[in-house]
Amino acid sequence: MEASNDEVSRRQLEQAAGKRVSRACLHCRQRKSRCDLDSNGNPGKPPCQRCVRENRDCVLGGSNRGGRRIRKNKIKHFTPASEYSPKNGSTDAGTSPNILNSLGAPSGTSYPGPVVFLPPDPSAEGSTSSTAVVAIDGDEEAAIDTVPRNPSDAWQCLTDIATKSTPAVPETQIGNSGRSGSISAYRGTRSGILPEFNTSATGIRAYRLVHSRALDSGIVWQLITRYAENFHPYLPLVPRKYFEYAALDDFANNEKHLLTAVLTIASKDLIERPEIHEYCSKYMHELISGIAAGAECDVEAVEALLLLAEWEPQGLRPRIERVGRGEEDRAAWMHVGLALRSGYFIGLDRTSFRGDPHGDQESEARRRLAWASAYVSDRLISVRIGRAFWSRGPGPMTGLSSHDFPSLQPVKESDEDYSKIYQAMLDLTQLYGNVHEVLYSGMRTSNQMMLMGDYVKYVDDFRLAILRWKSLWGPLDCSPPMRATLQLSYEYLRLYTTAFAFQAAISQCLARPRTDGSTHRERLRATFKNVASMQDSRFIYESVDAANAYLTILVDSVNPERHLHFMPLRFYLYGIYSAVFLYKARSFGMMLPSEEAKVQGLVARTTEVLKRASAGPDDIGARYSRLLELLWRPKTQPATSQSAEPRGSTDFQLQSALSNPVSDSTYMDFSPAHDFSWLDLEAVGDYVSGDQTPGGLLGLDVFQNEAIPYQGGQDRSQFWQSSAWMGDMSSNLLF
Repeated sequence: MEASNDEVSRRQLEQAAGKRVSRACLHCRQRKSRCDLDSNGNPGKPPCQRCVRENRDCVLGGSNRGGRRIRKNKIKHFTPASEYSPKNGSTDAGTSPNILNSLGAPSGTSYPGPVVFLPPDPSAEGSTSSTAVVAIDGDEEAAIDTVPRNPSDAWQCLTDIATKSTPAVPETQIGNSGRSGSISAYRGTRSGILPEFNTSATGIRAYRLVHSRALDSGIVWQLITRYAENFHPYLPLVPRKYFEYAALDDFANNEKHLLTAVLTIASKDLIERPEIHEYCSKYMHELISGIAAGAECDVEAVEALLLLAEWEPQGLRPRIERVGRGEEDRAAWMHVGLALRSGYFIGLDRTSFRGDPHGDQESEARRRLAWASAYVSDRLISVRIGRAFWSRGPGPMTGLSSHDFPSLQPVKESDEDYSKIYQAMLDLTQLYGNVHEVLYSGMRTSNQMMLMGDYVKYVDDFRLAILRWKSLWGPLDCSPPMRATLQLSYEYLRLYTTAFAFQAAISQCLARPRTDGSTHRERLRATFKNVASMQDSRFIYESVDAANAYLTILVDSVNPERHLHFMPLRFYLYGIYSAVFLYKARSFGMMLPSEEAKVQGLVARTTEVLKRASAGPDDIGARYSRLLELLWRPKTQPATSQSAEPRGSTDFQLQSALSNPVSDSTYMDFSPAHDFSWLDLEAVGDYVSGDQTPGGLLGLDVFQNEAIPYQGGQDRSQFWQSSAWMGDMSSNLLF
């Protein structure tokens, strides 16, 4: 009755005051009744009226307001001291180390939960058989403050409770069991690296590659310095503090994924010491496998994956073909996807909004840069291979500028301002993403736009936006190699945008009914001989001009040995795509003989530059220069074999046209509409090798001796027994 009267009085007082009472003593808070602290002559301070009346100690409770809080359980462990003492190797009150070790689990593992039953130690003779009980105090403050929205939230609540309730275990008390040590030794043997024996080493001496004597600290520092000078400027993700020798121990202790990625990239072209790259690649492969398997990682693992996606070292691939077939694109696609998923899991996407800080300013700036780089890599790899974006969530395009990346700003006046270069690349990436989503959103949508002509307004708008970007960022003051990367990215975006109109013209030509009995090839060549009279002539001319401009910059403005050799692989592949595009454009007969000669000479110079930029025959430049040579190699004689019988489909005439020589028989014959896409390097490799089986092996006999010319007299139509190449449903172009 007294409580009811108090409740009525409390509500009346609250209504009279117009607000709720925010402070109360522990006794009144436990009773859930009003605490009157203003009746003792000292307003707002204990004792309250109830504690005075009941003769209790009045202790003022703390405030529970403001932000998310982790409530602590008061856990009492009733365990005999003689049964689980530290000398028996027990480091956690809720874990039986003997049982866990027998199952191969690491010592110190605990299973969170409100009640834990501890089995008796089988090694202790005469111990009591009673189980240990964990009692939880029934304090109302132990209740969960919010309702879990999903199983992950519920798991996190239980983890937080167990973490706060279990006392911290000193690292020196955690021993390595025999089984965990044998697992480590097995993993070291499998990876080709000696196992670790001394667990007392710290810093760089504890780093796997140094501790196993695969490398020494001197070689590690040389590789870091080489990376900082040559590779770092093109994607400055590594914090600059790690480029000082004094921070080498911290780099090894805290950033093993990032350090290993740096070493792997920096050693990929050391042909004098190939074993260094082999050791680094095997350890990097092990770390990537751990991330894919769900191992705990932080922002440095995301940065490591993004760096690997930009350079894709040869040691991470199981085999290397003599001719480039787009393997680097496939590997980069997987690494970027893994980086994005890891970034989402650790909350990097929240850095797109300035109002949601996560840690100190330096850490927040690093996380924002990592997420922006993941977003850029996702857009660029999707544009390169014609696939949908990995990332659909919030991007970094929410008004971010160079000021949001303090780690990229110059320290000295003579330093490069990477923050402005990065902002320019962000703006250009936004255009890449918009072009991809509007024009290349899907095969069906793209085909409808091509046939209906709706694409014209989009292409025109994108061309104007690209020109505005050039007027804004073209005069940017930066070093020649960084300026070249921006110019190359700009030219390829021009090609990527206007090439859509080129394909639209092809689709419209093939969609018109035939009245004169001509083949598809004849109709296409007749149409493109007079490009100036076509509706999309400005787009077609600009696409060819963009491809020529890209190769010209690559040949004339970039030093192969000093700059191109260290550039990310996308600039190599953009050049390959441009050369393949020109080859396909030439096959339509739109170029005059003088223009064809210039293009052929430009492609030949491009292959020479790619060779000079390569460290060896297996490097990316050498492999793709071989692909271009095979593609543009003149025939020894025109094809004379007859085509196969039609199979009731008009499209089969495209296949039979393979054996019909074009007017200029200096290049290999192919059907210009459907043989391979200029974005599908694997299909290009199939074409030059004569292997049209999906996923088939490359005809290696063709490439064992580069002096062997292409046998133009061979009937190539036999390799097109299946339907003509129509591309993946998410691909961009048909030609």
